[in-house]
Amino acid sequence: MAKDIDRLCRDNGIRYHLNGGSAIGAVRHHGFIPWDDDYDIEMTPSNYYRFIEVCRQQLDPAKYYVQEGLKDWPMDSTKIKLLGTRFGELESHADDESHKGIFVDVFRIDHAAPTRLGRLWQYVCAKYRLCYLLSKRTYRSATLPKRLMMLLAAPQRIGFIRRYFERQQTGYNNRPTGYYGLLTQRTKYPHCIVKAEAVATTCYMPFEDTQLPVAGNYDEYLSTIFGNYMQLPPEDQRHCGHLESIDFGPY
Repeated sequence: MAKDIDRLCRDNGIRYHLNGGSAIGAVRHHGFIPWDDDYDIEMTPSNYYRFIEVCRQQLDPAKYYVQEGLKDWPMDSTKIKLLGTRFGELESHADDESHKGIFVDVFRIDHAAPTRLGRLWQYVCAKYRLCYLLSKRTYRSATLPKRLMMLLAAPQRIGFIRRYFERQQTGYNNRPTGYYGLLTQRTKYPHCIVKAEAVATTCYMPFEDTQLPVAGNYDEYLSTIFGNYMQLPPEDQRHCGHLESIDFGPY
């Protein structure tokens, strides 16, 4: 799946890079983190929307299902799913049993406000918006504080209120502010704010039996998000975070 997506992006001039554990895996393990159970990529807004368009036109529909964010499921990120497989997770969301396959997460990194106060407000609005999207997703495993926040996000059922918070999150997109925000991901403030120069370019690194792109200044990027990303976590924390069951089907 990673190779197919990379080929698609290269052929169409779409710039992306690995993020989260996948980026750490490339730098620290030259492949998947041994106990990681997913694969994540991210891209800027213009690349993200172009990517979805190209996927719908060029990905083999007999092999892949494109689960577009805010259209095919409530969350503001996209999944590319491998048909004929099944990835069992507690919070899976699909309109059909055949669409519960092994997936690649595709995240958009929004342009962040140029001021510190503006970035903080943008982050707060993004998280409040996320609470509403999670409530639409029937996020059953939430803790009590999360369930409370999901209830408090109910006013976003009203269209103009929902659109207000969406504008607060995405209003700087395609403007050269000098910063990006990982606002659709789990990273907390201020670690979710990265300098634009850290991701302005990409470089390909060995990843298992191929090469895949990471942020050009991956050290600054990963240090901002994770701190000392080269240090292994304690052994009791080396476990899968999503997977409950898996069926590789014909693969």
